[in-house]
Amino acid sequence: MKLLIVAYACEPGKGSEQGTGWNLAIRLAKHHEVTVLTRANNEGVISDALAEMDGAKPQFLYHDLSSRMLSLKKKSFFPVQLYYALWLRSVGSFLKEQGGVAQYDLVHHLTFNSFEIPPAFLLDAPGLKFWGPVGGGQVAPEALIRTIQPIAAIQERLRKKRVGLSAAAKTLKQTLGACDAVLFANEETRNLLSPFCGNRVGVMVDVGVDPNHFTPSDVNGDGTRILFAGKFEPRKGTRILLRAFAKAYGQNDSLRLRMVGDGPEWELEKKWVAEQGLGEVIELPGRRSHAEMAQEFAHADCFIFPSLRDTTGAIALEAMASGVPTICLDHQGARLMVDLESGIRVPVTSEEETIQGMAHAIVKLSDDAVMRAEMGRRGRERVEELFCWESKVDRLLEEYRVVQNNLEQRSSSDKAEAKR
Repeated sequence: MKLLIVAYACEPGKGSEQGTGWNLAIRLAKHHEVTVLTRANNEGVISDALAEMDGAKPQFLYHDLSSRMLSLKKKSFFPVQLYYALWLRSVGSFLKEQGGVAQYDLVHHLTFNSFEIPPAFLLDAPGLKFWGPVGGGQVAPEALIRTIQPIAAIQERLRKKRVGLSAAAKTLKQTLGACDAVLFANEETRNLLSPFCGNRVGVMVDVGVDPNHFTPSDVNGDGTRILFAGKFEPRKGTRILLRAFAKAYGQNDSLRLRMVGDGPEWELEKKWVAEQGLGEVIELPGRRSHAEMAQEFAHADCFIFPSLRDTTGAIALEAMASGVPTICLDHQGARLMVDLESGIRVPVTSEEETIQGMAHAIVKLSDDAVMRAEMGRRGRERVEELFCWESKVDRLLEEYRVVQNNLEQRSSSDKAEAKR
């Protein structure tokens, strides 16, 4: 088939959504004739990466808004989501200039998939229409919203209301109903939106990992090295992690926590650490590149993914690929990524019970070398089985085959009906 992949986020050598756009596109090109539409600012690094590749490659179309709009975005006058919404709205006109979407057998909107900004250009695609994995239906639990700063808490509660209102939007329902298949990135989003889907639906984690880049370390730790990596912002749960670690440290003073990353609340959390007298046992070294994270995992005994709200989280898969057992909250994308054999999922109940549950998980894993080794091994196997790029491409190819077969069957039925 001739495929058009719309991937606003698509960049080689990156994790998260950028990595998803790039890694799936180049692998799908080995099976179909693939054209990728992405942002113009990615052209340089993509061209360099393509020049080093042999065999079948995707073709790329590059599109951005005007230079004035780009300038406003760079100066932070435009939030990313607003710029993306305007970019997506312009995609239909741009594709018409490139010959239109009718030349493609299947159009797949792949990355930057918050349901609140539906890809309405799909409505004009005469061929097969594919959307996902779609996220955005998850919300922060009310019990844990109370652990973040007041302004951030208000924002999270307002977002909850917005999610409910957005799910009722006419354009969203039209787009979902028109798609031949919609994949959802977590069960929360599926439960919210599947009633509006007209055809095939499924669940697929929206990120993946290269298990050749993140591999288990031969360094045998003593269970005391706890790692967090992510952006320091309210929804990432850094404060509940710090409070849980403080409780765990009270039971085992050999524990050490390393929190890698930066963000708007980095200074705030660093101040909290100092005020609690934990500066000697909690490190906040700042941001690390995607490439440097392999070394971070090599020196960790346990990884913690405490997000209050996340579609999924590529960093958790990278930890699992590295053979590091993972502690996470038992909800949203984390529940799909981390099974009970590869980590500990902490039930989300009350504020204190959740924090105590996380502290208990830290102590439990730290004390049990056999459990750490077994969970690390199983996490690696789970990534290789379900979340490596090859596995994800196999899943997409199967989904494509199903919708293509469904179309052929409908066509045959329509012809038979016309003859009668």
